[in-house]
Amino acid sequence: MSDTAPAGERDLPTSAYARSFGSEAARYHQTRPSYPTAALELVLGGPTGPEQAAGPAGAPDRRRFLDLGAGTGKLTALLLDRGAEVVAVEPDPDMLAVLARQLPQVRALTGRAEAIPLPDGSVDAVVAGQAFHWFSRPDADREIARVLRPGGVVGLLWNIPDRDVEWVGELYRATRKPRLPGPGRFDPLDPELFGPAEEAVVPSEHQLAGAAGLRDLVHTWSWVITRPGEEQDAIDQRLRILIGRHAELQGPVVRLPQRTEVLWQRRL
Repeated sequence: MSDTAPAGERDLPTSAYARSFGSEAARYHQTRPSYPTAALELVLGGPTGPEQAAGPAGAPDRRRFLDLGAGTGKLTALLLDRGAEVVAVEPDPDMLAVLARQLPQVRALTGRAEAIPLPDGSVDAVVAGQAFHWFSRPDADREIARVLRPGGVVGLLWNIPDRDVEWVGELYRATRKPRLPGPGRFDPLDPELFGPAEEAVVPSEHQLAGAAGLRDLVHTWSWVITRPGEEQDAIDQRLRILIGRHAELQGPVVRLPQRTEVLWQRRL
């Protein structure tokens, strides 16, 4: 991996798109999807997560999992039943405030992927849900490697709506999604620090509270949040037309077909 990020990539964490989510933190938490348990188990290796390290006198240390770029805690919540200490790191104070209210048992810290506020070698697993594409690299690669114990795993997850479904493709066209900054695909973490990348796709579905829930979801997308008010109104008008054309969008539950993409690597 090059020591210099592509033009503009180091600015990703401070871009208008990346900084937009806090203004819609409550709606984000209400309408964004969680992640399939099966997807997380691909990273952590089962319901109890990575094997415990031996502590003093052979006693196992308590494991520590880090959710990096945790947002409002969608992925964080899934880590809680695994007998580990859970730490969430998120740069946006409004997003982090929602997480702290929802998950008071989690250690919630303000921080960035490029400057993680944890000691060297202090976590067994790092996960990032719907966040890695906002990290500045290679800085984030090095920071993740720094906080991971040798053999620890980093797992990256994304929920991707299925645009091959007619109405989903129309939905994206209705919002006039631009090309966002950053890489268009996953680029494995630094091979000098991490082992080979593994990847999988888990089919999933997100259920929304009718047409209103679909509209709310759209208003958590960064390219919609950052539009002027009149453009958001125009998007809403196009959504109303779209909903009127598709009976499956008019009931009390709208089922958004999606897939969850998972990529993971181990710290060397």
